[in-house]
Amino acid sequence: MKRLLLCIGLYLPLAGLAQPASSPLRPFIAFGDSVIALTHCTLADVIAVKAVPDQTVILRGGVITAIGASAGTTIPEGARVVDCTGKSLLPGLVLMHEHMYYPAYSMDPFYVHFKQLPVTFPKLYLACGATTVRTAGSIEPFSDLALKRDIDGGRIAGPSMDITAPYMENKGGFAPQIHELSGPEEAKAFVNFWADEGFTSFKAYMMLDKPTLKAAIDAAHARGLKVTGHLCAVTYREAAELGIDQLEHGFFAATDFVPGKKENQCPAAADLLATVGADSPAVKQLIAYLVSHKIIVTSTLAVFQSYMPGDTLYRPEVLEAMAPDTREMFLKYYTKMRSPGGEGQMEKEMRMEKQFSDAGGLLTAGTDPTGNGGVLAGYGSQTTIELLVKAGFTPLQAIRIATYNGAKALGMENTIGSVQVGKRADLVVVDGDISRDITNIRRVQWVFKKGVAFDSKKLFDNVKGQVGKF
Repeated sequence: MKRLLLCIGLYLPLAGLAQPASSPLRPFIAFGDSVIALTHCTLADVIAVKAVPDQTVILRGGVITAIGASAGTTIPEGARVVDCTGKSLLPGLVLMHEHMYYPAYSMDPFYVHFKQLPVTFPKLYLACGATTVRTAGSIEPFSDLALKRDIDGGRIAGPSMDITAPYMENKGGFAPQIHELSGPEEAKAFVNFWADEGFTSFKAYMMLDKPTLKAAIDAAHARGLKVTGHLCAVTYREAAELGIDQLEHGFFAATDFVPGKKENQCPAAADLLATVGADSPAVKQLIAYLVSHKIIVTSTLAVFQSYMPGDTLYRPEVLEAMAPDTREMFLKYYTKMRSPGGEGQMEKEMRMEKQFSDAGGLLTAGTDPTGNGGVLAGYGSQTTIELLVKAGFTPLQAIRIATYNGAKALGMENTIGSVQVGKRADLVVVDGDISRDITNIRRVQWVFKKGVAFDSKKLFDNVKGQVGKF
């Protein structure tokens, strides 16, 4: 009772305080005029998949109202004119495998734990160009609900969120923070409960069996909601047959090629692709089957790169963003988590993702800021896009995967995901020509969310040395 009274005593005075006159977002806003003209930019046209030089884009009331050659475009009277010479204008990133938590392992004894970071991660995502994210699995569901509410209400700087409910898992899962479902009946109740709470997507996890997954898919579809999965006990082909909408981690999680795979059991094999070649008939057949069933696949190359053997070179700003104790644990323990022979796995995965896309499959991009902790929100998102280019996509194809394809997967391609008249002004301005050098994705200057320009540097500076703390 004493503890309860103390909490109430601390809370009530805060609850009674008047809200400040200025917006909490103001320190991060570069400009937010009602009419803005972005002139002389190189436009990343992700629909035609080409760079269009010297374009002017007019924003009015948070919507794109005109696009044209700078020489022939009339600037509205009273507009703020922003000269973007030497800069590229991209759609805001629409990322499909994001989390608002960070891995915080105990090493001795080893114990898996995840820590919610609702203060730093949203700002990192926005600073790096993400204007819409799907959370792809919740550890603290009510925290995610509150975070979405506070971002939408202008109290926290961050991207718009499609929030995924808590993971759907069966017995035998590795994470103690994930609830284990008892079977199909509970799966149906689980979906309806979290849909009533406001979640708009669901994620099946590794140990989930076919009957339980089927019940969850049917319950979600009955409410017009989608299901994705990081699977293991269920193969990709089986999940497609059951009606799943999306699959996470490219083909890294596919158990279709494991010899002697037992039904509804997750095999122990560390490299699930070890026995199959990227160009083999079995892979081509699976890809064709997934494409024919309109299954979306999410690429999360950055999180797997962090497990590759050898010394992974982390960007200095990634380490600088971490709180001192987080950085110490990462450098001392987490970064040593490696996968022997991982280079071959990575190359195979990249080739399979490219084949899936070339076959007409909808490939999207995500970060999954988990793994060994080196893939932070935002920074890891940019790395994923760079790795897509390494996989064989052109820079603008990679940008399309991380923008328009994500919007299409969310059913929002008529609103966001490309720079077109009538669409929401969710945009990113980067220094340099993105079509010539994908690493310019790191040189973000402004991120527009509904026509308001956020200063990327100010967002980064605000969380520097804080990631891992909150």
